[in-house]
Amino acid sequence: MRDHPFKERSSLDLKWKYNKGEQRIAPTPIVELTLSGFPIQLMVDTGFAGGILIPFPLFQSLGLVYSLTLDSYYAVMPDERRIQLQTATAEVTLDSLRFQVNIHSSPLLNKRILGRSFLKTFVAILDGTKEEITLRYSTK
Repeated sequence: MRDHPFKERSSLDLKWKYNKGEQRIAPTPIVELTLSGFPIQLMVDTGFAGGILIPFPLFQSLGLVYSLTLDSYYAVMPDERRIQLQTATAEVTLDSLRFQVNIHSSPLLNKRILGRSFLKTFVAILDGTKEEITLRYSTK
């Protein structure tokens, strides 16, 4: 039987400070992870039902265009336009955790977003007073 990496504790808490970049109207929850060996920061967007959305040039450079899934996904924009997304599955590393996640992209979108499909693996805690996001991964 394999040892569980967190056998001494029942959960793993991962924390990040909000991004306060000049382009943002308000501080934004950001998560840092590794996608197919590439470190990346992603804005948390609970309005996005997918896993991870990345700019198309990054999607291409990671070679994800060569392993597209047959599933159809769309991004629904605030003005109700539907943009078809290209989707591939890739490994995401977060601290010592590894997951296979749907990665979405479109030449029409230039966003780096972490959506609900990825977040459902965790308890996400947004602390507005500390401007901090915590992702809690339960080992039980």
